[in-house]
Amino acid sequence: MSIKKYGFFCFFCGKHCSLIAHVQDGKVIKVTKDRESGILSDICPDAKGPVTIPGVYNHPGRLKYPLKRKGKKGGGQWERISWDQALDAITSTFQSCKDQFGPESIAMVLGEPKGLDFAFGQRLASVIGTPNVITPGCYCGVQTAAANQFTHGSMMVNADYDTKKTRCMVIWGNNPRHIGGTFNGMMPTEIDERLDNGCKLIVIDPGTIDYASKADLWIKPKPAMDGLLALGMIKVVIEEGLYDKKFVGRWTVGFDQLKEHIATFSLDDIERETWVPRDQIVAAARMIACNTPCIIGTGNALEGTIAALQTCRAIFILNGLTGSVGVPGGLIVKTQNKFYRPGKFYFPKGFPRQKENSIANQFVLAIGSAYVPTQTLVNTILTDKPYSIKAGFFSVTNPLCTYPDAKATYDALMKLEFMAVAEIFHTPTTAIADIVLPAALPGEHATIAYWPAWTGQVKCDPKFIDPPGEAWPDMKIFNELAKRLGFSEYFFEDTDEKMLDFWLEPGGITFEEFKTKRILYPDHIYLKGNEDGFFQTPSGKMEVFSAQMEQLGIDPLPYYKELMKPKQVASESEDYPLIFTNRKETGYMLSGYRSDPAMRKRYPEPLVELHPDTARDAGIEKGDMVYIEAAKGRIVQKAQFNPDLDRRVVMPAFGWWFPEESEETQYEWRKSNINILTNGYPEELSTGAVQLRGIPCRIYRVDDQVL
Repeated sequence: MSIKKYGFFCFFCGKHCSLIAHVQDGKVIKVTKDRESGILSDICPDAKGPVTIPGVYNHPGRLKYPLKRKGKKGGGQWERISWDQALDAITSTFQSCKDQFGPESIAMVLGEPKGLDFAFGQRLASVIGTPNVITPGCYCGVQTAAANQFTHGSMMVNADYDTKKTRCMVIWGNNPRHIGGTFNGMMPTEIDERLDNGCKLIVIDPGTIDYASKADLWIKPKPAMDGLLALGMIKVVIEEGLYDKKFVGRWTVGFDQLKEHIATFSLDDIERETWVPRDQIVAAARMIACNTPCIIGTGNALEGTIAALQTCRAIFILNGLTGSVGVPGGLIVKTQNKFYRPGKFYFPKGFPRQKENSIANQFVLAIGSAYVPTQTLVNTILTDKPYSIKAGFFSVTNPLCTYPDAKATYDALMKLEFMAVAEIFHTPTTAIADIVLPAALPGEHATIAYWPAWTGQVKCDPKFIDPPGEAWPDMKIFNELAKRLGFSEYFFEDTDEKMLDFWLEPGGITFEEFKTKRILYPDHIYLKGNEDGFFQTPSGKMEVFSAQMEQLGIDPLPYYKELMKPKQVASESEDYPLIFTNRKETGYMLSGYRSDPAMRKRYPEPLVELHPDTARDAGIEKGDMVYIEAAKGRIVQKAQFNPDLDRRVVMPAFGWWFPEESEETQYEWRKSNINILTNGYPEELSTGAVQLRGIPCRIYRVDDQVL
């Protein structure tokens, strides 16, 4: 039978490279790079999409039918049930909770969006009446978006497409070749083009990334102290008069307050707290300021501390002071093409989110961004304060491996009276559920991908194969639950291509037409020619000092004391002389796809990176199994040496569990899971950010006894 080819987009990271699925007899036999359409196909070195996706589509271990727990929770015993039985069980439980305890007793727990699933989950929560929608926003994306919003008036501040005019790049807390480019859209091919054009490059990362060897300057800060480093660079730029005086005078608010603040600390203070030599701080600041326009490309690593929001603010202000915002080759604002706004879909008319009754009402930016921090859900279930959470629906998420303080997360989910989980494979989280629903992947259904929203791109993912067994798309599951709960008028008769036409109607095209177009690109706006509307802040300027933040009870400047908080939360001690940071292995997407044999063959076990001298001092040889121990507990990973790493830093791998282990042990999620070592408290009280990096630890061989 002939092979048919279909264009679609990789769902393994935010870059969403354009791929081609080769389909024969209804099965994907291979996936290749899209070399013909001209759409970005900047495949990562591990080729996560082409290598993993065929195996995931065809994996015999895929969930195929709804399942109901038999016996004790977490016991690994299931019975197959019909979709009607599964949906009836969920809706009757939700209705009972709503009637007895109020709709807020139901939690909607959502993870990384692939298509429109996230938006459907938010809308279902709204019509049910629960304000408790839990997402990973507290450590992924919101801090960056909020910092851009307060500073520039838009979360869609991105790198200009014009690579020839950029004279300096900074890659900060990001590994662009592997995780989809920087948060502001610097893709690897564009980074390479800029380097070929003679652009300067600074890499700021305590670990080794692909671009480190090409950098003019590689800075290795103490994990979690990036904000202080940015503030130190700001001090150099201001005190040496290197800032763009014309831009600062015309287009900024609060420069004088910032100038006054940077006089209250010294570069010696910055050097001591960040571990970055003074001469490197000065050299980096001068390189950024004297080679403009400059683009500072940030990543998720900067969002894993309680100073995340102010860290991002400090970096964006540093970039702006050089006059690199709104100019060709620098940072520009993008506006999303015409498309039904997902945020608008969250809240149908007549169903506003009852923020005051949310368990997260003290987190001003979290609740304003329609999410509850993950650890707030955990603490609420454990304490029953301010009220009890009785039931939860979990979609595209694996909390036991991805939430901070995994032990507390487990205790909370075991206490939760009812859990329904939609997944593609069994995971540690499905292992303790009451109902497990088989989910379909992109390609197994038609959808529209709009995430990450700040890039402004909207992509078409057509259906080209059937899902396994009776698997459904997550958005269909939400849609059918809504209808059974009595909210049919706010949802769709069916989640087919006619429903997708609704989303595309503002752009004047149908989904059938979108299949040919494949992608909607955003418009991009420069400051020149758009002076009256470029900065959508209250002042109409770049806000160094944000009165809006001050009104919300948040520091209006990235103050030194705020950026020092990560150290105050977690500082080395005699018992724990080393610190660890969060390292995501390049072959996987967070905790997902550990079941795929192709990538698992490449990355069979969790590796912790150590400096050879650190290992020698602990009597550790390469390949030894070692304990990484912190105040919260200990995990085991395999030692791997990295001579470029600071001797004081340990870099364990993130997201590990073992699908080959028994379900009765919930796939050994406790063994190597870095979140055994993290703590959900205290939180930053605007977004709910917690400390995931810079945590004190010690290491020793598994065979050694440490008292």
